[in-house]
This record gives sequence, C-alpha cells and structure tokens, in this order.
Amino acid sequence: MTRVLITGASGSLGSAFARHLIESGADVVCMLRPGEGPGGLEHHLHRCEIRRGDVTDPASLETALQGVDEVYHFAGIAITLNKLHPLMEQVNVEGCANLVRAARTAGVRRIVHASSISAIGYPPPGEIADEHFDISRSSCVNSYMITKRAGERELLRGWRQGGPEVVIVNLSACIAPYSDRRYGWAMLIESARQNKLVAYPLGGAAFTSVEDMNFGMRAAMERGEPGARYIVSSVNLTYRELFHQVAEVVGCAPPRRAVPDSVVRAAGRVGAVVAALRRDPMRSPFLVPENAALSVNRLFYHTGRAQRELGFRPTSLHDSIAAVDSWLTELEVDGLIGALGTEGRRGSALRSVADPH
Repeated sequence: MTRVLITGASGSLGSAFARHLIESGADVVCMLRPGEGPGGLEHHLHRCEIRRGDVTDPASLETALQGVDEVYHFAGIAITLNKLHPLMEQVNVEGCANLVRAARTAGVRRIVHASSISAIGYPPPGEIADEHFDISRSSCVNSYMITKRAGERELLRGWRQGGPEVVIVNLSACIAPYSDRRYGWAMLIESARQNKLVAYPLGGAAFTSVEDMNFGMRAAMERGEPGARYIVSSVNLTYRELFHQVAEVVGCAPPRRAVPDSVVRAAGRVGAVVAALRRDPMRSPFLVPENAALSVNRLFYHTGRAQRELGFRPTSLHDSIAAVDSWLTELEVDGLIGALGTEGRRGSALRSVADPH
C-alpha cells in the first residue's frame, strides 16, 4: 500500500485532509512538530502513525520521510499579518526548500503542495484570475502572497533539479473546523452564533468547502501534471452573500448594513497602530491594513483547469459551515463540563475539610 505523509497535520486544513484519508483506509503518516498537540487529529491518533518533524529542521524531515511514497504538504503560516514576514520566510519559503531536498533523499515519488490563491495574486476589480494571472498586476501585496509564491518556486526548482514530482493546488479560503478563532473563518461563524454579525464589507472572495479541498488534493496526486498549478475553489461570493449563508446555517439574523470601504480602511489603520504597540505579533488585531485591503476588493478566481484536468466539480459551502458550527458547540460543551468539573472538585475539597468523615 502507498504510504503518504501529511505535513501540518494538526492544523485546520491538514487535519481535515488527514481525517479524510484515514477514514478512506489509506496508510497515513501525520507529521507533527516536536511537542505539538494533536489539534484536529485528537480522535484519530490510534488510526495513523505519528512522526515528529519540523519543516525548518532538515534533519528531522529526513527522518520523518523514511519509507514514504507521497507527501501532502500543508505546513505553513497562513495568517495575513505582515509583521510575521520573517517567520513566513522561514516556514513558507525555506520550509518548502527543505522539504523537497529531504524528499529527494528519501525517494519520495510526488509532493502535492497545499498552496493558496494568494500565490496566484489578487486580481484587479472586475477581473477573475486563473493560473496564468500576472502577479505583477496584483491589486494589493502582502507578505503571505509573497512567501507562498516563493515557496512554490522552491518546490518547483527542487523538482526540476531531480527531486520528486511537484503539483501545486492553489486553495481559496477553506472553511473548516479547528481553525484559528482569532484569525480564521471560525471567527466569522462564532460572531454569527453570538448575534454579532451585524454588517458586512463590500468586497468578496473565493471560498472552498472541505469536501472540495479533499477531492482537489487527492485528484492532484493521482492525475495532476507535474509542475502544474490548479486553482481549487467552490464559489466566488461577495461578503454579503457569504454572511447571509453563514446566518442561514447558524440560525441567526443576517446582517443588513454594509460597511463603506473608507471605514474598513480607517479601521485597518487603527489596527496597525495597536499592532505596533504589542510586542507579540500574534496578538495583533485581525483588521490591519493588509486585511482591510483584501476586504474591500472582490477577489474571484476561475477553476476551469481543475475541472478539465482533475475532474473537479465544485460543491456547496453549507456542510463546511455547519461543521464549524458543530465544532464550536463541542468546544462550548467541553468548556462547560470542564468548568462544572472544576467546581465539583472545589466543592469536594471544601467538604473534606469541613467533614473529614
């Protein structure tokens, strides 16, 4: 049986794909960083092999890749904060170079890289981008776009120099459980659950369901042309349309007010000031200038190549939104049970002091 390794296997997308492969009966090796918890793999650890490794540590990669035939590469920094540029360079760029070199040494046959539509570039107003979009015409620029594109170049260079075949899947924003509740799409769905989804920006974006991501990644491994890039995305939506879909699934009132672009950009500038005052870049506000620029544009993409060559057929976002909603409910229940357990232990301790019998 073909043995596959998944990097970034504890994260939102990596764990979603790992669960999919495990449940399909594949021989799966999940690579976690040393000391890292299981994340989205918490209920599947007994059904896969866990190996420790880090894309920034070439020696650990060589060990983790032993006996592996195929690699799905999900590890990366996927937060659009320019303050994280040095870390993105280390993980998104150097990590790709390390991986393709280690994979060559280990005799890996093929790597499918979970890249981003950001690496395609952000199309100007009124344009829908495909894999041949000229990134120099991008309507905005950020560190995430720059480093994801550079990571692709490192992987392709390694393939051309005799390494394993490389196929790139450019995923649009994927709505999946276990995402970052501060910067991920779980934040949007949590806001809806709390009836805080009251307004929407005027821009729009491309979005991917978990089902479509899973299909696209596997199809790229099975049928993708070496060196090719494939945009995998379920639908192009304005934020008004997306927010209304989320409200429908969650069961809350949809937002009725639009936020003018000028207000979004002003909020981004305020966020930049707050971010500059915080030493920890991971505590930066979500709305900073780079995210404001994305929110006011309509960034839409074609999936024609994936449909022609991979047999990709886009599906609805409904089940993915519902899965995040269910996951957030589980977190609330677990938190409540934990709190009740703590109170129970406190009560028992007090009773034991008051009544030693």
